[in-house]
Parts: sequence; structure tokens; C-alpha cells
Amino acid sequence: MRSKSRPRRSAILVTRDDRGRVLLVRQRGGPFKAAWLLPGGGLEPGESFDAAMRREVLEETGLDVISAHEIARYDVRAPDFRGEVLLYGGTVSGALRSGHDEEPAEWADVDQSTAHPVLLRTLKDAGLIDTPEDRISARAAELGIAMRRI
Repeated sequence: MRSKSRPRRSAILVTRDDRGRVLLVRQRGGPFKAAWLLPGGGLEPGESFDAAMRREVLEETGLDVISAHEIARYDVRAPDFRGEVLLYGGTVSGALRSGHDEEPAEWADVDQSTAHPVLLRTLKDAGLIDTPEDRISARAAELGIAMRRI
């Protein structure tokens, strides 16, 4: 658990394949355990958001980030968790492989009716879906999650 006064700093990437599917990783731990979310993770000491995103994407998926641009920055709060998350959009290359047996990675079509609200928020901000704002906020609130752009 991380103190609510000191956010965990993370970076994530939204990317799609040539069929329009989104790259997702099933979370093996943390506040969103078992949820399918975008690849990425926490910054190591002295690491930039960009470097963390590239390292985490490679570790989780085996893919190299070719290009990336910043889309949004968020303050994310859940029970016993506070994070600052930077969302990048970009392209990747290589062969997809899961970095850990308990954390599979795959290209997927996102079902907006069942997707995790954190995934919906990031995909909406990236311009990939048009799920109504009130639906995303209501589903997040049901899970005790608050996510706002900063």
C-alpha cells in the first residue's frame, strides 16, 4: 500500500495493431488486480515517465515502443491507493509475448459494456471510444475509483 499523500508515479501506453485491437495486460497485483488494462507501470528511482513506459511495455509484452506522445496525465485514487499516471499513445514493434504467466498480454477488441472504468477513461481520452462520461464515472464510483485529468 502506498500513502495517500505520496502518489505512485506510473506511465502507460495505448497502442493498436493493424486490425484496430488494443494492447492489454491482465494485472497480477495492485489496486486493479485481475483487470485488463493498458501496459505500463511504475517509475523506478531517477527514471522518467517515458523511460518507465518503454521499459514496462517491453517487460510486459516483449514489444519495443517505436514512437510515443503524451495524451493525458491523471490523478487516480482507489481504496488505499493514489497514483499519478501519464498516458502515452504510440506504436510498437516485435512479437507479442507475455512477460509473466500471471500477467498475460494480448491484442483485444474492447467490450465497452464490461471493460474496467480505468481502461474506458484512457481509451476515451485517446479518442478510441465514445462511452458516455457519466457511465464511466458511475462504474468507477461503484469500485471506489476516482480518476481525473491533471
